[in-house]
Amino acid sequence: MKRILVLSDSHSYFDKALKIFEKEKPDIVIAAGDGIGDIDDLSYVHPEATYYMVKGNCDFFERSHSEENIFEIEGKKFFLTHGHLYDVKRSLNSIKEMAKKLKANLVIFGHTHKPYIEYYEDEILFNPGATEDGRYGLIILKDGNIQLFHKQLKL
Repeated sequence: MKRILVLSDSHSYFDKALKIFEKEKPDIVIAAGDGIGDIDDLSYVHPEATYYMVKGNCDFFERSHSEENIFEIEGKKFFLTHGHLYDVKRSLNSIKEMAKKLKANLVIFGHTHKPYIEYYEDEILFNPGATEDGRYGLIILKDGNIQLFHKQLKL
């Protein structure tokens, strides 16, 4: 079983990202941008987890991370992007098209600051909401099954 913490849009609220990590104790952290420095810092404080991250539209000075990442965890293919390249505030059509093209099982994105889950054909779209608001996602992968949860830190 893998516990996967999904963060996005922390916007320099490292303290919230840290509290969430310490509450959930994940094996893996997936971060969808806009506060990538917070996640870099988190990876120094908690190097025991595996980290997958991308930069967002507010991470303009960031040079060491890309805007998209494709990876596999326990046989599931993930497509990670912040969402601004796909204009997700207006429509999810282009990100759905990319997911289909990549044959991704799970699409993780942020940008809108709104928690979102959609089961779309063979793909799942998941936005954890904004970490700056205490929102995050949790994915449990067990025996090939995917469970998704939206959670909120009690502030």
